[in-house]
Amino acid sequence: MSSRKAKESKAADNESQYANATSIQIWRSDGTEMPSEYSQYEKVEQGAKPIIEWQNKLGQALAAELLPEATGLYFLQDFPSHYHLRWYQAKEDKKKHQAKHYYLFGYPEDPGANKARKYYRSPNHFLPHLLWLIGESQDRGDCACEFCSGSKPITSKSAKPKPASSTGQGALPATNSAAPSAPPNNATTASNTNTTALPNKNTITNSSVKPRPVGRPPATSQQSASHEVQIAHPYQAPEVAPIISQRSYPIAHDHDALFRAGEVVWYKNNNSWRVGMILTSKPTLSIIPFSHPLYRTQEVVKEETDIRPFLAFSIPQINNGLQEFKGLALAQIDWQALQERFGTHTDPSRREGLAIEATKLAALRVDQCYSTFNPIRESVQNYDVFGGIFLGAEKICVGEAVRIILPREQQDPALEKGMPIVMVVKRIFVSREGGGLMFEGSLWKLQHATLAQQPQTPNQAQLPAALRGEKEFRDGILQGRGWRVQWVLLNQNLSLDESAIRGRFYETQRLTPILNPAKYQDMLRQQHVEDIQTLLNNRGDSNGPRVGRVPNRAQAVAGAVPHGISASLGPDVVEA
Repeated sequence: MSSRKAKESKAADNESQYANATSIQIWRSDGTEMPSEYSQYEKVEQGAKPIIEWQNKLGQALAAELLPEATGLYFLQDFPSHYHLRWYQAKEDKKKHQAKHYYLFGYPEDPGANKARKYYRSPNHFLPHLLWLIGESQDRGDCACEFCSGSKPITSKSAKPKPASSTGQGALPATNSAAPSAPPNNATTASNTNTTALPNKNTITNSSVKPRPVGRPPATSQQSASHEVQIAHPYQAPEVAPIISQRSYPIAHDHDALFRAGEVVWYKNNNSWRVGMILTSKPTLSIIPFSHPLYRTQEVVKEETDIRPFLAFSIPQINNGLQEFKGLALAQIDWQALQERFGTHTDPSRREGLAIEATKLAALRVDQCYSTFNPIRESVQNYDVFGGIFLGAEKICVGEAVRIILPREQQDPALEKGMPIVMVVKRIFVSREGGGLMFEGSLWKLQHATLAQQPQTPNQAQLPAALRGEKEFRDGILQGRGWRVQWVLLNQNLSLDESAIRGRFYETQRLTPILNPAKYQDMLRQQHVEDIQTLLNNRGDSNGPRVGRVPNRAQAVAGAVPHGISASLGPDVVEA
């Protein structure tokens, strides 16, 4: 009895030890489902202690193999797809109450093969194959596991957990969250919840990190559950004197593009997701991947369906050893020293790991900075006025609609819930003292109305094209039910500071088929439109220091893209 209590106490200590561990998610998989005839091997339920133990050991082993200097605790968030733990107990063992034997199945084999299935006997046995899945090689001859190589694997590092440390180096691709634990009966497992928010959420730079889905912060996060309750304190609108002179700019050449030159986006790379900047949006979408100056990347061409807005995913947590570089331009960091520190010249896996961390650092900086373009000469005391801005990852011009966090004093309980509320930007102001950023514009709310009701906005032409397109799409769906929608003006002159701007407004008809095709088909079938803006993060949600204003777009991404490569912003964008 005392021995059993000691084991239970040790297990509880181990679970507590991993409460604040860093998770690692592997997206690439070559696993295959196990045939039903292998019923003698019982599947271990998600959240059971044997799975937790395997995932904890594999996480520590990955950290030890890829970056020896990594400290703290790591765990594997999920086994690669179609890999699952099963247990077996011989009849004679059952009589003696022997322990169960656990094996990891999923190694790819010919489904018609009439032979015993291959399985991994321990975390260390599976580790070489897991390391191969992380890499870019598709050749099984490069895998050192017993089944791919035909020989017994040799691993140099133990899967035994290392003691936690408050400081240290680490460049392993990972995200912070609580260690896996047995969920209650009514809980949804992490893998299931991930697939419900946005499909195809994959890796950030190659096959090794899965970006957190929108709206699902890690279990250890202390942020509020909803951004809607956040108060965005409005500025007192500056007094604008009569215009002395104003340079007029043509409408942006890509104003109707879903994704625009200079914007930072996620794009699909085989079975993974990467971050890069759009170089040209017409006639094709050309993207340069992010990395660091010593890791050369090449331009890729993608279709809209292979791209996601930057705010569709969250940036995974940057590892402890690189926290000091948050907010810095990658060109300011000594990458040669970092490569030597992490031994990237001897291990391709570590080279990839460092490139992943560089991508996350670059994406974090972009999200926390802004640069203006198209200066407008107006007599405004202590402020400069602009016709456009790269706000975080997105390009926004005067005359366009943006998603906002409505200040508490502007919130009306009588307004219809679940409908978009936007600001149509009229002016963009930057304070000459401190670089404070504010927006002035009109506030609009989309509301349902019957076909018999008189429109509250008779002249729809005054609205931006995106808002008109939103109305036309919804009207087409709702008219069969006797309804339509209308944009209602709530405030003609509203001034909000930078923190109130959530990001660009995207048309449901254009973005939903890309973000969630199944949801889009449900909308058409059920004749009911949901606000897809809720599928997006807010600008500035990333966990990093505010960078503020930078001189231009090139400075925002300095070092993240190869020297000499820049976005083709067109003649309609004049950066100050």
